[in-house]
Amino acid sequence: MEMHKGKQSSYVSGSVLMEQRIAFETLISKKELTVAFGVSSSFVNKLMAEEGLPHFKIGRAVRFRVSDISAWLEKRRMS
Repeated sequence: MEMHKGKQSSYVSGSVLMEQRIAFETLISKKELTVAFGVSSSFVNKLMAEEGLPHFKIGRAVRFRVSDISAWLEKRRMS
């Protein structure tokens, strides 16, 4: 019984360590970004290609990190 507890606690410790290492910020899809911006998907494509809108390609999927988008927008703020 003690041996099982030891294995369980090391598993939990490893799991916690893995959670800490993989602390990803939530990514949003292109569709979610178009809704948030109130623009078309083709306009988001143009921003990605021509204006350096930060994004990730995961296979065919395009994802955006909210903090990257916020920083990108902040650089373009008009006073």
